[in-house]
Amino acid sequence: MDIKKEFYKEISFLKAGKYRILVISDINNKFKTPTDISKSLKIPMRETSRALKELREHEMVEVLDDDVKKGRLYKLTSKGFEALEILKK
Repeated sequence: MDIKKEFYKEISFLKAGKYRILVISDINNKFKTPTDISKSLKIPMRETSRALKELREHEMVEVLDDDVKKGRLYKLTSKGFEALEILKK
């Protein structure tokens, strides 16, 4: 896979956060709620929520049911999948 120069910034963003890589790795090919992620990774809910917010701002995850206040479902975007594949190498 050829890494585009502008994508380096996004990889740096992921590596700079303590939980961002863990969260996108946990979501991977699934639909998950913040509670699912928090329990799976055994990290505080506030950290999960913060990581999801940051990942959403960088268009690496998307919310499937944005109108729901509690129990929103998240999935990776194509950008999130690409970043995860690069990080696995």
